Amino acid sequence: MDSVLDPLTDRPAASAGPVSAHPVDARAHVVALLRRRWVPIVMTVAILVAGMVFEFAWIPLVYHQSRWFAQGDMWGMFRAAHYVGWGDLGGIYTTGNGVVTFPGLPVLLAPVAMLSGALNLTESYNPMLLAHPTAVFLLLPAELLMASTVVFAADALAEEFEMSKGRRAWVCVLVGLLAWPTAALWGHAEDALVMTFALLAMRAMLRAHWVRTGWLLGLAIVFQPLIALVFPLFLAASPRGQRLLFTARCAALSAFTVGVCFLGDPSGTYRSLVQQPTPPSLNHATPWVALAPTVPNPAGLQRVGSTTSPSLGHGAFGAVTTAFHPGVNVSGGPGRMLYILAAVLVAVYVWCRPQPPLRILWLAAGILAARCAFEAVMTPYYLVPPLVLLVVLAGRQSGRRFALAAVIGAAASIYSYYHLNEWVWWLPIVAAMAAVLALAYPGTGPVECDDAESGSVEFGRPRSAPVDDPGGSIADVVTREESVTVG
Repeated sequence: MDSVLDPLTDRPAASAGPVSAHPVDARAHVVALLRRRWVPIVMTVAILVAGMVFEFAWIPLVYHQSRWFAQGDMWGMFRAAHYVGWGDLGGIYTTGNGVVTFPGLPVLLAPVAMLSGALNLTESYNPMLLAHPTAVFLLLPAELLMASTVVFAADALAEEFEMSKGRRAWVCVLVGLLAWPTAALWGHAEDALVMTFALLAMRAMLRAHWVRTGWLLGLAIVFQPLIALVFPLFLAASPRGQRLLFTARCAALSAFTVGVCFLGDPSGTYRSLVQQPTPPSLNHATPWVALAPTVPNPAGLQRVGSTTSPSLGHGAFGAVTTAFHPGVNVSGGPGRMLYILAAVLVAVYVWCRPQPPLRILWLAAGILAARCAFEAVMTPYYLVPPLVLLVVLAGRQSGRRFALAAVIGAAASIYSYYHLNEWVWWLPIVAAMAAVLALAYPGTGPVECDDAESGSVEFGRPRSAPVDDPGGSIADVVTREESVTVG
């Protein structure tokens, strides 16, 4: 007889009976799901409404100009989605699209692009950004909804940690505030969407479901290759005898899509994914830019992006046009190589000395946060992936530590929009990320848990359930090293 899952816990119900297809049962399941995820649903609506209002009202109300807000990179990604819809996957990396990530988002946006074309909606394309592109009515809601999915994933992981409902609500609000600018200001929903699948992969890891972990991490990688830097860490923590299959699951989607792109446009794919040219004149240069090799810009194009004025008043988010000339773009340089080396060394450490699950997640957050320390050119939305994971981990801590982590993370996010000297910008950002990382360190504070009688928690499964993880997995050390004291 098949077991029935409790819709509130995803675990076997106390008394499992035959599965009923009665409509009342389906309605009860939907109602239970809505009650369980009502905060992420409210945050999704808020993200969508705030993003659309900002798009249409910010420039007319603040700058008194008859145009809508321009997310230049969003339109380049949308043009890449058109190439996918036309059957030319290699066209994603055509010069001018500005796509320097894996093909996941253009593939996901391809139906939206085809619908926009069928409806004859007007679209912007760098460097020609229209004042009122009507395709924004389809594209921006799609980007905002995709970015908001990370709130649901964060809530699911917080629930896995058995946080109180109030603490989970605060986590959802903070993650939603972090996710909103990725789509509304920058048009880079993939930097939030990647964490949706990464957090779900981490939740599956806590439950020792390594097959699901591999596929979910593979989905995350196909949207943003940055998350691949945590792959060696997860590989080191995975069960012996399953590591080859785990690697295959993580790499399958990206290998296929990038391989097809490379066959269609070898030079463009290599330039976008390996060299990854980025303009320090528009974004935020760090001290590493002095060592980064330059990448010629073939056309001296004009690009439009978001920046800030010296004040956070009316000039907080303004559109600027910057002329780029050949030679001003730079590649990742030696800083990125050190970043990759650090990720590998952390994985080797875990391979030699198995760590408890929460420490694995904390180390993953440290790897993601290290990007701020080693990247030659930074953009404010680069801070979002590590901060999302750190907010969830900090939610386990005492109220004081959680509040302090939230304040520092918010301050770093706001500060990252100022254009300052390389060292003046870089040092506070690195210090803030290090502080949030320290505050989120597991085992230093009580978890906000509803079950006040439990003395220890094995995350992701009933305490009496057997571990479905053969060999030397992280589940072998969870009860030995990571018991949670409930305050």
